[in-house]
Amino acid sequence: MEDGSSTLIRKKMKNKKTIKYGIIGSGGIAHTHAQAILEIEEAKLIGVCGSSEQRSIDFADKYSIRNYKGIDEMLACPDIDAVTICTPSGYHAQMAIAAANAKKHAIIEKPLAIDTKSSDEIIKAFDENGVTGSVISQLRFSEDIQRAREMINSGRLGKICMSNLTMRYYRSQDYYDLSYWRGKWATDGGGALMNQGIHGVDILLFLNGKFKNVQGYIRTLQHDIEVEDNVVGIVDFENGAIATIIASTSSVPPQNKTLEVFGSKGSIVIEEDAIKSIYIEGEESFEASNINESDSVTSHLIGNEGHILQLKSFTQSLLLNKKPFVTLEDGKMAVELITSLYGSSDTNTIYKKSK
Repeated sequence: MEDGSSTLIRKKMKNKKTIKYGIIGSGGIAHTHAQAILEIEEAKLIGVCGSSEQRSIDFADKYSIRNYKGIDEMLACPDIDAVTICTPSGYHAQMAIAAANAKKHAIIEKPLAIDTKSSDEIIKAFDENGVTGSVISQLRFSEDIQRAREMINSGRLGKICMSNLTMRYYRSQDYYDLSYWRGKWATDGGGALMNQGIHGVDILLFLNGKFKNVQGYIRTLQHDIEVEDNVVGIVDFENGAIATIIASTSSVPPQNKTLEVFGSKGSIVIEEDAIKSIYIEGEESFEASNINESDSVTSHLIGNEGHILQLKSFTQSLLLNKKPFVTLEDGKMAVELITSLYGSSDTNTIYKKSK
């Protein structure tokens, strides 16, 4: 339930023409957020705060913005309407709840949190404080992904029977060694699935809906890390469909992410965020023409384009006092599927989602 101050926040948003942002975190992904915000007419980048003092100073200098000495100083600043959270995954919940309690809107880099309990705490904090939250799921803004969803929801593929999500990536040991938080359960939350594969999981859910049961196996086979570098999972959806998930950070050579969806009347194949092929009974089949020499589809969301689309959409939702296209509940669902698969592997049982 909103209090008086929350109602005032929403009324002020309606009268605003620009949303002023602060960025929490100054690592690599924070630059993607900064560059995206600078491309949005209705948004203004005000400042940054991070755990590394010098890196934050350098970040502020690069974008000619203010360097806050810490999160408390940023959240206390009346000039800040919203924050983007770009810290290591294990700190997302702490930062998001602090932002909500300070009556700041927030968009959180994936994943929303590293467990469902923390995800629920985030949702509760934003609800109680009457502020808006979202999680980065930029592939949902791909025209091809949205086209695929419309085709599925309209019944053009018939009854959906099965999906196959394959994410064969490669990360060197140096990738993990160069950052203190990578490859650790407490700070990364997981490996091939939680870190590298969560966008694929999110699109699997976006196209298939809510899941019921999960069974999975995770292994650490090629890297000196705590988290998994290889995953195989099976998902049972509420719509009756089943799906397989394969994720790896030790595949040589790495391959583009592929999602195949099969229905009683046809199928659709998506590579990265682009439709590669469509087959529907009684209709002309479609094969993508944007395949390069290595037979890989060129992503439609190159560089920070996906972040621009999502941050622009989020900014508009704040200005119009509307529900964001990607909700905190959407973010929680991806986290819940992944952590359920982890739990299934740990206990060698099928995880059954509670009603």
